[in-house]
Amino acid sequence: MANRTGSLSASVWERTSASHAMSKNLFAFLVSFWTAAGIASSAVAATFTTGWHPTIWPLLGLSIIPFVGILIALKSDNPVVSLFGYMLVTIPFGLIVGPVVAMYTAASVAKVFMITTAMVVVLGIVGAVYPKSLESWGIWLFGALLILIFGQFGVMIAGAFGVNVGGAMTLLDWVGVVLFSGYVIYDLNRAMRVERTHDNAIDCAVAVYLDFANLFIRLLSLMGDRKSSD
Repeated sequence: MANRTGSLSASVWERTSASHAMSKNLFAFLVSFWTAAGIASSAVAATFTTGWHPTIWPLLGLSIIPFVGILIALKSDNPVVSLFGYMLVTIPFGLIVGPVVAMYTAASVAKVFMITTAMVVVLGIVGAVYPKSLESWGIWLFGALLILIFGQFGVMIAGAFGVNVGGAMTLLDWVGVVLFSGYVIYDLNRAMRVERTHDNAIDCAVAVYLDFANLFIRLLSLMGDRKSSD
């Protein structure tokens, strides 16, 4: 639901601005802070749409806006502009996910949120402290992402023709969990190798946020307890 565009953009990882460089600890804190801020903004936005029953056109519009936000954030070297682009990613996603979250019990949503947070923290630390560059992972992760996206479309089309796709969707969700777990390690490993500026911290947070969002939605589908229809 919150698909990312491969490694997002090479520009963020290549951008330099030595005059604004900061300490590694401060940079890591800012990446974490803005990732948490993005998650919080999505959570707030979701509270406004828990009772929403959207039609295709509002959903399509809200799905396009995050791609625009990603481009704005990653093409800018101004942290204010990048933050604006980031909010164009997180708020529409929150609005879209509100009706989905509303289908599950509050307890199971909280449980999945904690599991997702723990996974991202642990995997992120692994990626950040791993001494070697994991740049070579990029092409493989992106290829797997494309396969996952096309697989989802194929399953959706099959479902529209009356094929029972429940098992296939569960399999794809587990594939997504593995894939975006890999992306967490990859993105935090790369984040520790870019020029340490506030703008780059926000741009790195965009990538980590997308990893978190995709993991959360898939784990919710796999582990969440749906509310009774009674």
